[in-house]
Amino acid sequence: MAFITEDRTAREDALLESFESVNAQIASLEAERARLLAERFDMLLDEDPFGSAHHDISLRSLVAEFAAVSHLSAASANDLLHRAHTLTHEFPLVWRALRDGAITSRHADAIVTGASALSARSDAEMTEYQGRVLEVAVSESPGRTLVLVKAIAASIAPTTVAERYRQALSSRQARTYPLDDGISQLVLSGPEYLIQAAYDRATETATQIIAQRPTVGPAENDDRTLDQIRADVMLELLLASELGSAAGTPAEAIRATIQVTIAATTLAGDDDKMAHLDGFGPMLPEHVRPLAARAPQWTRLFLDPAGMLTITDTYTPSASMKRYLRARDQRCRFPGCQRAARRCQIDHNHDHAKGGPTELCNLCCFCVNHHALKHPDLLDRHRWSVTQLPSGVIAWTSPMGRTYIDEPPPRVMFV
Repeated sequence: MAFITEDRTAREDALLESFESVNAQIASLEAERARLLAERFDMLLDEDPFGSAHHDISLRSLVAEFAAVSHLSAASANDLLHRAHTLTHEFPLVWRALRDGAITSRHADAIVTGASALSARSDAEMTEYQGRVLEVAVSESPGRTLVLVKAIAASIAPTTVAERYRQALSSRQARTYPLDDGISQLVLSGPEYLIQAAYDRATETATQIIAQRPTVGPAENDDRTLDQIRADVMLELLLASELGSAAGTPAEAIRATIQVTIAATTLAGDDDKMAHLDGFGPMLPEHVRPLAARAPQWTRLFLDPAGMLTITDTYTPSASMKRYLRARDQRCRFPGCQRAARRCQIDHNHDHAKGGPTELCNLCCFCVNHHALKHPDLLDRHRWSVTQLPSGVIAWTSPMGRTYIDEPPPRVMFV
């Protein structure tokens, strides 16, 4: 049996604190690099502003110099220069948060990307956007931040976001790219909810195929991975199905599970507010209404003024708890994890075997990987513990005794 000494525990804690400190220093240095690049870009613009006769060649020369000194390609240096200028001039609050080590450069990139829907870019609009997104970014991963900032932008400028989404639909396409050794890649772009539903259907089918393999003996020579089976399923569906079998539009063929939130007034046609595809971002209301009309079951959500889920109203009590939890959590409740709730396990935070009740205040969604971290069979030096606080807040305590908080994601577009 191995024993953990006080010296080892102290060393582990010191390493974690040093890691945190270095992360903050890296963020601060990223902010300083952005400031230096922006200042140099401003000098160029003072001499050769946008549209002037020498602007292009001046910029090309400047990019070449920074690319050479940093051992980057010209394209990477050009992107770095423009992102730095945008960040420091248009997002000063975000730049300061980066400088203070409150967020990372990936968070800053997500915030800048999410603001592309704010075409007006008025001072009031940008100040509101930065304030709201920073409240999210300081406690979330970059991936989660990007999903939430898209929703925040949609709540600030719903008309602009809807126009952008409708315009983007015209760019949907399918392309093939030859790879090596007889393999090609099929790239399909289309409405996000349809792409996700198609991927979900292929995943469900592939999972069922794996589950049907014999538990003992040879699996009929089927040793394909989930990714390989999913690819085979998608190709088979494309090649075996007849055109028109969807009986109209691709949406009518959806049998997979997607979770969409839409205001009741929008569903009724009283307004055209954007809906929200959980885990991904805004969704056009005209795409949601037909899905809702064919849905075998709805779950009505009641939200508080902050956009947090408080209760659900359903007709099947035996399943209502699962629907509530998946609607509230939207994804795995380990900090930073983006695994969709429908792909997660519903877990007793206080173990059922140790007297934990099967109640909403003791249940939430965890993916398989993070669920395993709190398994009672683990040694104490590896095992995490979980406590659910009021309002569905989840507190994870690591083997080192540190606590990490995960807030349930608000539906920011509907408040």
